[in-house]
Amino acid sequence: MLMTPAARILAFRLLVLAAGSLPALWLAWLWASDALGVVPGEAVVHFTGRTGFTLLVATIAFSPAFRFTGWVGFMIARRQIGLWAFFWLLAHMLAWMGLDQYWDWPWIRREMVDLPYIRYGAAALLLLVPLALTSFRHTQKAMGYTAWHWLHRLIYVSAALGAVHLWVLTRADYLMATGFAVVVAALALFRVIDAVISRR
Repeated sequence: MLMTPAARILAFRLLVLAAGSLPALWLAWLWASDALGVVPGEAVVHFTGRTGFTLLVATIAFSPAFRFTGWVGFMIARRQIGLWAFFWLLAHMLAWMGLDQYWDWPWIRREMVDLPYIRYGAAALLLLVPLALTSFRHTQKAMGYTAWHWLHRLIYVSAALGAVHLWVLTRADYLMATGFAVVVAALALFRVIDAVISRR
């Protein structure tokens, strides 16, 4: 029996919910079973960062997916996955402050001044704050679509900073950093080309 359009959208939103929430259960299980290695705090920092950045890139990818397929489910679930990305990246920052820096604020400030990749990551997260706060439909109506649309283009800047953050902190195997950088660049290029075509 074929699913109705509404049922397909609901199933996709449940899939997005699973993508955002199940990593938390997996991380909790790894922590409880003492399977995070010799430095569990550092493992949590890396896990939350990878999860958040993956979801952020997926958020951007939903727009070209809609362009290519015309399926409205991508646009309906985009806010949902974007909020999950923000949640995980915020958890990444808090895990770094708490589990890696032990809430030592003078040392945290010193790290942000001395380490460029910390500044790139912090800037990427800060750019997502206004996007998360204005992601709701009533905010879009209050701001007007044009202003809201321009504001939410900051997600591309945030993703670019995230890619730089990952690249700078990488020490040996650049495969993951390169992959993320290529995908972010491709999505940004698609957005530019799509905007040019739309204007014409």
